[in-house]
Amino acid sequence: MIMNRIRNIMVSLFAILLLGSCVSERDMAKSFVEKFSMKNYVPTEKIYVCLPKTVVHTNQTLNQMESFLDLEYASQDSVIVANTEILNLIDDKIFLQQFSSNLLYNLQRLGIPVEIVEDPLNMPKAVENKIFTLQILQIEAEEFIKNSISSDFQFSYSYDLKGFSTNVWYLLNDTSSTENKDLYYKSFEVLDQLNLTDCWKKDSTYYAKGIHSKINVNDAYNMAYKAGAMSAKIFCEKIINDYIASKVRFPKYYYVYDPVNNEVYDIYSNNTRKNMFEKVE
Repeated sequence: MIMNRIRNIMVSLFAILLLGSCVSERDMAKSFVEKFSMKNYVPTEKIYVCLPKTVVHTNQTLNQMESFLDLEYASQDSVIVANTEILNLIDDKIFLQQFSSNLLYNLQRLGIPVEIVEDPLNMPKAVENKIFTLQILQIEAEEFIKNSISSDFQFSYSYDLKGFSTNVWYLLNDTSSTENKDLYYKSFEVLDQLNLTDCWKKDSTYYAKGIHSKINVNDAYNMAYKAGAMSAKIFCEKIINDYIASKVRFPKYYYVYDPVNNEVYDIYSNNTRKNMFEKVE
């Protein structure tokens, strides 16, 4: 009986300590955001951003043609025209404007002063919780074909969809004075939509019918817009979570940032976080 009471007391104390730890983390995350939204920061606390000035164009459809480079130039031109639907219509100036303006807008929602650095050689070194740096090393507009398989009918039907992605490479909060820098990557893509309504086989040939919604150049600009907004959101989350990690040895939560309302929300740290940057090994 006494042992049961002691065990119950210990469990209760552990629960209280655990709750207190989580509340403390949340309070730190919220106070960090409020500090900047209420402008209680010092002049040296800034986000330095180096924006991209060019767009790399990549057509994976052409890259996958093994004999493409063996063709004569005139034939290559006709093949390029036949297999390019979006890249040739993109205005790089509009594409970069969509990305950069939304990157800056969403970064500024956090309240930390943002300063643009034109020359990457002039980027300052990051200082923990005080000077934050975000350099966009490269942005790529990529057109590709993705094979999909539908199993909604009595047999599987294979078909190709046109896809477009905005691929971005980042250098985040760089403190290194050497070439051994941590690079990050994120891809934002959109695909044709195909809603099959029927599928059948006749004389060893498969047929299907449905509604095919094809992507266009406006979808490419929308992906650049999304890439800018999401890059800023994820970078802000990195700043917030790095701050918590500098104060708490084993943070129990991952903090998600909402730039629309300038608020943070916690999720369990062992959840899959698909929206984080991928480290380039």
